[in-house]
This record gives sequence, C-alpha cells and structure tokens, in this order.
Amino acid sequence: MVAGSMNVGGLENQLMHLARNADKEKFQIDFTSDMPGAFFREEIESLGCKFILIPPMNWKNPKPYCNALLQIMKEGQYDIVHSHELFHSGITLYIAKKAGVPCRFVHAHNWCDDDGTDRKRGTVRSAYNAIMRKMINKYSTVQIACSTWAGKFLYGEKKQRSQSYHLVFNSVDTNKFLDCYENVEGEEFCENDGWKNVLNVARISAVKNQTFLVDIAEELRRRNKKILILCAGNGDDCDVETVRRKILDRNLGEYIKLLGTRKDIDVLMRKSSAFVLPSKYEGMPLVMIEAQASGLPCVSADTYSPEVDFGIGTVTWLSLESGASVWADALEKAVMKERAPKAEVAKVVQEKRFDSKMFTQTLCNLYQEDYHLRGSIND
Repeated sequence: MVAGSMNVGGLENQLMHLARNADKEKFQIDFTSDMPGAFFREEIESLGCKFILIPPMNWKNPKPYCNALLQIMKEGQYDIVHSHELFHSGITLYIAKKAGVPCRFVHAHNWCDDDGTDRKRGTVRSAYNAIMRKMINKYSTVQIACSTWAGKFLYGEKKQRSQSYHLVFNSVDTNKFLDCYENVEGEEFCENDGWKNVLNVARISAVKNQTFLVDIAEELRRRNKKILILCAGNGDDCDVETVRRKILDRNLGEYIKLLGTRKDIDVLMRKSSAFVLPSKYEGMPLVMIEAQASGLPCVSADTYSPEVDFGIGTVTWLSLESGASVWADALEKAVMKERAPKAEVAKVVQEKRFDSKMFTQTLCNLYQEDYHLRGSIND
C-alpha cells in the first residue's frame, strides 16, 4: 500500500478496514509512510503488517524517494502494489513496473486536486496531470474508483468503460454504527438546556472549509439558536490557527468548538442531532457514510458524487454559494428531525455494500483475480 503518511484521514481509515478484515493467511499487507509518528503506525504493526518508512517526496530532488520505493518493492518481492496517491500514482506505478511487480492497482479517491484557495491551476500542473494520467493508465493493471466522479477525473471516461476498471464504494465498520445504533451516550457534549449538537468530521484545511462553519455559527448566534458545531479533526498548525483565530475574534466559543483528532467518532455521532460537511470537494466521503449509518440528518455541500446518498431522505444538498444564512436554515431544520430508522439504514448499507467487510471482500477478490491472471508475469 502506497498511501502517503497513513496519518488520520478518510482514506487511511478505509485502508485500515482492509488491514483489519483481510484474511491473514492469504494476504500480507504492508504500508509505506513518510511520517515516523503516523497515527495508525501502532495498529498497523499490531496487525502483523509492516510499516515501512520512506523519505518524503521532494520534487526538486525526487531520487531518494524513487530509489527507496524501488528498493522496497524489489526486496519485498511484492505480488501487488496498490497506489492511492492521485496523479502521483503515475510515478509509483512506473516504479512498480520497473521493480517487476505483476499486479499494479491504482485507486481514485478524489475528483479534484486544488488546494481549496480558489487559485487557478497553472499550465505546469495541468501538463503534469495529463502526463501522469497517461502513465497511470499505461502502467496499472487494475483501476479502482470510490465514485464515478473520481474515476472520470483520474482515468478519463474511456478507461471507465474498460474491464480493468471497477467502482468500489467506501465503507463503514457496522460494529461501531449499526450494532451500537441504540446506545445512549453520556458525559462530554451531552445535549442539554435546549442545546443541539451538529458534528463535522474532517481535516482542518481550506478544502474542508471549516472557516465557513464559523460563518454559519455566527449566523446561528445572531438568531439566538442553541446549536453547537463540533469540529473533529486536525490539520497543519497554520490551518488550525486560522480557524481558531476566526472563532476567537468573533467570540463564538459557545457555538463552535475544535476538538482535534478523536478516536470516538461513532460516539460523537450518537451525541449529535445532525451532521454537516461544507467541503469544497470530496471523493466519496467516508464520514458521510458514517453519519448516515448513524441515522443522522445531514447537510452537505453538493461538491461530490451523490452516490454517497443513502436515498432515505436524510441528506440536504446545498450550494456553498448559497451563503451562511441558507445553511443555518438547513441546520435548524436538521436538528429537529428524527434519526432514520435502523432497518432502513441497514438495508442501504447491504445494498450499496457500504459495510467494511464487504469492501474488504471486494478488494481481496480483485487482488486474487489479477494475481491469478498475471502470476509472476511482468506484463
């Protein structure tokens, strides 16, 4: 698995589902990382997987990174390399081909790659993406996408019609959500004195758009509505400080709180009355699946594939251009709704294969099929 740092994030959570559920007698799953203290390192190693440190990619001098990856793939004699690094996967797959890895998987997790600051993409970046797309399609043996939008963005429409392309939705650990559906959670952040919690789970960044949540919180305070927005997730110090400073400057500490990295997202969802996701783009947000698996009414930006919608009337889709007032209206309505019936939620999870064990089964079947097709043939 080549997937960045394996620190906290939706992609990383998804891959941990695979590491936990894969048949250990059939699969040895190892991870590369450029972060020694990555959040998932301890669990990865406890599962019998290798956590392999590599130098970070330096575009001014990519040689150390590329050489390290090539050496790891050769020495490990890997049957399969699975790359999750968007357009950068072109380089990873080329190295895997050079190392003689027969099965080369690539995974599209996003339909956009800007930084959320609305800066226009330059010609260099556009050329890079075009070259990497060609390399990805040339050197990969299997192409996977978490959504139709993500697949089109990374591979192009023509590749989506090929037999090597597969649409595999993200998934949730139903033990944490459906099995604990009726749990009543107490203590921290309990809703009382008329207050309602709205949860946001995302990395603190311009793309995830928590600054807009501060605008919504300010609108809710102006209306004197007792709605508290809880933001779970961390990010670069600069991004976190930007959001924190905006909260302090507007004296909104009673209406929006930054919780940092949390291991109890399922518990926080059961303590909340609604979920909100104003991201500027997403691939197939795992947190939206988790929120719907918790039965929560959701208010979301219309910036990613509607394939994530359970279709049971729990999601309100809004444009980010509609402004904080419209979003505040939607949150007011959302916190007054009842949670979705467990039976309806469970049915959708099964039908759309949103369960983590199903996700693991699908990927492992694809691994086996491609390996049986190619074996040790370097093609």
